[in-house]
Amino acid sequence: MYQIDLTMQNKTSKRYGLESLTEAIRQARLAKGWSQRDLSARAHLTQAQISRIENGEVDMQVSTLIELARSLDLDLQLVPRNALVAVEAAVRSAEERSDERSARNLLSTLRRLAEEAERAEPEREDIASIASTLRDLEPQASAFRGPFLIADLERLKTNLEGFLTYPPASRPRHAKPIRDAAAWLKQLRNTLMHAPHAERPAYSLDDED
Repeated sequence: MYQIDLTMQNKTSKRYGLESLTEAIRQARLAKGWSQRDLSARAHLTQAQISRIENGEVDMQVSTLIELARSLDLDLQLVPRNALVAVEAAVRSAEERSDERSARNLLSTLRRLAEEAERAEPEREDIASIASTLRDLEPQASAFRGPFLIADLERLKTNLEGFLTYPPASRPRHAKPIRDAAAWLKQLRNTLMHAPHAERPAYSLDDED
C-alpha cells in the first residue's frame, strides 16, 4: 500500500519533502514493474518529465501530481502533521500483512513443488527433507519478511521447477543444488525455531555441480 502525504513544511524542510515525494513515485513505479516510458504513456507526460520529477528537478503542479497518483494507484491525501505518525504506522502494518501473505503463498507453492518432486523421486532423501522442512516452515510465514530471504526462497522455487522439468535420467547431474537447499532449509528452520532473532543462514543455489 503506497500513500503520498502532503504536509505544511517550512523552507528548510521543503527540499526533503520533495525528495520523499519523488522517491514514493519512483518506488510505486518500480513496484509495478514499469519503466519511466511506461509511466509516461499512462500519465500523459514525456519520459524526460518523469525523469526530472523522480530526480527532484522540478516543482510539480498539483494537476501533475494527481495524474501521477491516478496512474500509479496511489492515494493523494492531506494529512495533519500531528496524525502523520499514526498514518505511517497504519501503512507499515498493512505492508507487513501484505508481505506475510506473499510469504505464505510462496511457502505453500514451494511445499507443493517439493511434494511433487518427492512423488517423482521417492528414494531421494534430500527432496524428502526439503518437503518435510517446508511443512515445518509454512506456519512461520510471518518470519519471512526480509528481501534477501525471499530471494533465496524464489531461487529454490526456480530450482525445484527446473528439477521437475528435467528428464529422470538427467536429474542426478543436478543433485548438488537440491542437496544444498535441503541443508540450508534445515539450518533455517533451526534458526527460526531456536534463535528467532539470529541472522538468517545464507546459501546459494548453483546451476552446476
